[in-house]
Amino acid sequence: MTLETYLLFFKIQTFLSVLIIILSVVYFPKRQLEIKLVGLAFLMSVIADTFIYTFPFHGKDINIPPSIVSIVAPVILFCMFYVAWRRRYGVFVLIVCILQFLFGACNFIFVQKNDINSYTQTASSIPLLLFCVIYFYRLLIDLPAQHLHKHPMFWICTAILIYNAGTLFLSIFTHYLVEVLANDFVLYGNFTLIMAIIQQLVVLIGLWQDLRNIKSHSSSLSAP
Repeated sequence: MTLETYLLFFKIQTFLSVLIIILSVVYFPKRQLEIKLVGLAFLMSVIADTFIYTFPFHGKDINIPPSIVSIVAPVILFCMFYVAWRRRYGVFVLIVCILQFLFGACNFIFVQKNDINSYTQTASSIPLLLFCVIYFYRLLIDLPAQHLHKHPMFWICTAILIYNAGTLFLSIFTHYLVEVLANDFVLYGNFTLIMAIIQQLVVLIGLWQDLRNIKSHSSSLSAP
């Protein structure tokens, strides 16, 4: 896979992120807080992508915005899970958020700095996988009245699980591949983007289902 392919995948995932943001703000007052937090997390990603698109032409370091997003976006997703768990395990979520933020900030400032912040990505992937498992466990305990495929968070959690499970080992070895083996990371970057695109497509299914649920609920209220 070439650099041109990487740029194509990058543009596709940016477009899908924008689409996720749009679908998460339609009927904004009626949307659940989990959905709003999903939109916020992907808004952070789009902001970072905008910097990458813009500043290379001015000779700026473009790795800083994605590194900041890799610290903040997981915290937003942790909060999303907290809401999806019906505000259970609050102390546990708070501790994970604080540890994630402190570790990411220290890694960004003192360790990997302007390099790919793969340690932060690894540190966020592991708790996100754990949070997904806990969510599915709670889903089994508190079975929703509606079918699972009509439950938006089922799709969103599945998307997060697919992406983080698929990229965890790659993020663990990123520093070794780039710094020790002097690999340009294009091939592995393409794989990461493909996993991101799959994640976004599954998230879009969840957001579309949420909109259908809202319309269905509105129709039932307006029916005589």
